Amino acid sequence: METYLYFRKFRPASFLSTQGSATQTLNTITGLGGDDIDSSTEIATLTVTAADAANAAIGSNYSHPGAGGTLTIATSAINSMSNSVLVFDNSTQDSGNGYTFEANDTILITFQQGLETSFMYPASSLIGIEATATGQTTLKFKSLKNDATIDSVAINHDNTKYEDIVRGINAVINGNNHGGIVTVIDGSDGGLVLAKELNGLGVDGLVYTPESGY
Repeated sequence: METYLYFRKFRPASFLSTQGSATQTLNTITGLGGDDIDSSTEIATLTVTAADAANAAIGSNYSHPGAGGTLTIATSAINSMSNSVLVFDNSTQDSGNGYTFEANDTILITFQQGLETSFMYPASSLIGIEATATGQTTLKFKSLKNDATIDSVAINHDNTKYEDIVRGINAVINGNNHGGIVTVIDGSDGGLVLAKELNGLGVDGLVYTPESGY
């Protein structure tokens, strides 16, 4: 039976952003294991806790919750999501679902499965493993598009653990303890699930670089 290698990026269950000023740009989301969020499809919900009751610059689809009250705002009004920075439409840009943030508003972001959050390759697609930094080992796979390019999965780990990572991946693929789909690294929801062959190596990041054009 072919072994399939499953990976899921490091993602917190939620992230709290506090507005230091009246800006539509939310704080840079952290806890991502080195792979930025570039797609709003990963955002499940946005809940605002209002700093005061005076804000009238909110979309017509909302009712102001009052000072300290909470309000769920529409993810459809996300203007952009790049390099883990989220920008939200104000009430002028989107009169229905926009929301003009004030200083000291807080926004609780929760996450969901999004584009390229998780991915899986047959073990037979692995064509190389390279030490790309002292604390990083990169797996190279035949592209999921099945052409002449490659997809790469960079694993961040403790320094000098390259050989251990290689031995661990080899054991996952060729050992007798696995078959079918094997979770290699799953860093979702603020937790970490590893194939037991990678335990103790300080795995703390995962960067996925598929061929462009998916």
